[in-house]
Amino acid sequence: MRVWQLVKTGGPDVLSLDDVADPEPGPGQVSVRVGAIGINYAEVLSRKGLYGWAPRRPYVPGMEAAGVIDAVGDGVDPGRVGEEVLSGMKFGAYAERVVVPAARALPALPGYSLEECAAYGVNFMTAWVSLTEMARLRPHDRVGITAAAGGVGTAAVQIASAYGCRVVAMAGSDEKLARVRPLGAHATVNYRVPDFPRRLREAAPGGGLDVVLEVVGGEVFRGCVASLDNFGRVVVAGYAELDYSWWNPWSWWTAWRDAPRLSVTKAAEGSIGLLATHIGYLLPDEQRLLDIWGALTAFTEEHDLRPVVGRTFAFEELPDAHRFMESRRSVGKLVVRVE
Repeated sequence: MRVWQLVKTGGPDVLSLDDVADPEPGPGQVSVRVGAIGINYAEVLSRKGLYGWAPRRPYVPGMEAAGVIDAVGDGVDPGRVGEEVLSGMKFGAYAERVVVPAARALPALPGYSLEECAAYGVNFMTAWVSLTEMARLRPHDRVGITAAAGGVGTAAVQIASAYGCRVVAMAGSDEKLARVRPLGAHATVNYRVPDFPRRLREAAPGGGLDVVLEVVGGEVFRGCVASLDNFGRVVVAGYAELDYSWWNPWSWWTAWRDAPRLSVTKAAEGSIGLLATHIGYLLPDEQRLLDIWGALTAFTEEHDLRPVVGRTFAFEELPDAHRFMESRRSVGKLVVRVE
């Protein structure tokens, strides 16, 4: 089978398309013939050598894939062969086949294409955990979503709106903001304009925001903190502005300066809180994840939510998907089709 491997850090061209032996499922595992791969910004950071959760190179990147079970290991119901599933993993999804624990091969959502399944898991789980588990979202909360046109952002806008919240969507261009309004945003703010914090406060009447899902960092993070009402919560689920080079010490300083942080004194002054999540670290807690997944998928089906697939690429074009994501022109989830 073919895989995209990362043997060294650098630009998209360092990804290497190689042939390797097909994996065989062991006890308690299933083999999935991949039909679609979800591309995540964390994989771009891994390719650059900026992602601490990445394994040692060489390895096959990729955190989520959707496809059809084509073989099972001992202890797994043979009747699962032919089942459409989606799965999240630490790495290994940039491949024509993957082997995963049977419990982590989750049934495809009813009515979803494989591309939509590949666009769902990581982004919707991140948004759901951030909003409901971390921020303890309540109906009628005023909720700010940064990078609202991205994969996590489009999921979070839909979830918060369906929850009954007032949603303020934030993005770096008016074109992107126009794309998220139909998803349930009640107000939109471009965080590249000079008076961004003032506009954000005006978009959240009554004193400010109750909840912010933040994935950008830097001035965007600081503007969001300044816009919180008393008892507001910021949940950090990413750091898109992270970018530094080992040969450039100044870039180390800017990366440190722009990392999301909040002092205890500042938090006490406004009775506000900073939380953070990375759903990958929850993978060992299988039962908790399954419980959360059940609540999320039930909510998704009840409110007819769907991931936004912004653009699809052929398997041979996977490095181009990385390029497009880094261009900051993408909307929704980028998906790679595997024929």
